[in-house]
Amino acid sequence: MSKLLKRALKISLTPAILMIVGKFLGILIPTLIYDFEFVVQNEMMGISSVQILFPDTATTLFVNSISNLAMLVLIAIPTIYLIIKTSIYQTSLENPRTVVKITRLNILKWITKKNTSFLQIFIWSSFLLISTAIIIVHTIQNMTYTWIGVSSGVIALFCIWGTIRTFELEIAKIYPEESNYY
Repeated sequence: MSKLLKRALKISLTPAILMIVGKFLGILIPTLIYDFEFVVQNEMMGISSVQILFPDTATTLFVNSISNLAMLVLIAIPTIYLIIKTSIYQTSLENPRTVVKITRLNILKWITKKNTSFLQIFIWSSFLLISTAIIIVHTIQNMTYTWIGVSSGVIALFCIWGTIRTFELEIAKIYPEESNYY
C-alpha cells in the first residue's frame, strides 16, 4: 500500500467515526430526553438492515432532523477549523501584516503548520459533502426539516470554496506566479 493511501485512510477514520457518532447521538439523545417509543426492526430494505421505527411521522421527522443536524455539526466544525487555520497560516507566510493581526488577536499558537495539509482538508470536505448529500436527500423526501437541508447546502458551498482556496494557495507555493519575478 502506498504512503499516500495509508495516510488518507488514517485521516479518514476520524470523520467517518464522527459521522456515525453524530447520527447515533442525534437519535439517542432526543429519544431519551422526550421519552419517545421506538421499535428496532431487522429487515433487508434499503442500505441498512437495522431500522429504528417511531410510532408517528412527526416524531420520525423530529428525530431524523436532530440526528442529521448533529452529524452535520460534528463534521462541519472541524472542516471549517482546518480551512481557516490553513488559510491564515498560508497568508501569514506571504503577508507580514497577517502575523501582526494574529499576534493582536492572541491566536499565534493556534496557527501552525502542524496538522494542516490539503489532503486532510480535502478528506474532511469530502465527508462533509457526503453528509450534505444525505441531508439534502432526506430534505427532498420530507424526512428532515427544510432549514437543516438549506443550512447544510450553504455550509457545504462555503467549505467547497474554502477547499478550492486552500488548493490555490498550495499550488501557488509549488508554481509561483511569474509576475512576482519581474
